[in-house]
Amino acid sequence: MKKLAVIFPGVGYTCEKPLLYYTASAAADKEYEIVRLDYGQDIHSFRGRTPLELEPVIGLALKRSLRQLQNIRFQDYERILFISKSIGTVIACETQKQLALTGKVRHFLLTPIPATLPYLKQAEGVFFSGTADPYIPEKTVRQAARLYPSKTGGIFEGCNHSLERKGDTMGNLQNLHKVIECLEWILKEPLD
Repeated sequence: MKKLAVIFPGVGYTCEKPLLYYTASAAADKEYEIVRLDYGQDIHSFRGRTPLELEPVIGLALKRSLRQLQNIRFQDYERILFISKSIGTVIACETQKQLALTGKVRHFLLTPIPATLPYLKQAEGVFFSGTADPYIPEKTVRQAARLYPSKTGGIFEGCNHSLERKGDTMGNLQNLHKVIECLEWILKEPLD
């Protein structure tokens, strides 16, 4: 069975950072082919974070992602997983839409931003957020969890946009462990 995992990074949170590095590693352990996207240094070093500032950056990153994925024959894969972080969550959902991969993609959305939430209704998969994430209000996170309980992979109390708490290295490693455990469970799920 051919399986593919596409890794969609965030702004400044490249595929080499812990959440993406270890989720990709876990998928590779289960014989998924891994495609790591790179939006370019101009996007990875971008400093703005408001929705208005991010809108053109997301559009440019989406365009670059689609270009990197243009030669992949998605129809050849029985399982497709999109692992995404921050702005990558919007880009992953929009990529699925633009490539007409409806029903074929499972999403693993790490610290989505508010622009991602409208996609949750149709997206298959789960999301993870921290309640102290400066880029999405806690009440918005909790509302998404209430609206989509089966799509809530984890809400991490007091954690930031990296699912971490300052000064709590062991707790942060435990959070990473919980995220990977959830992913491993998803990777074992039978196909519909």
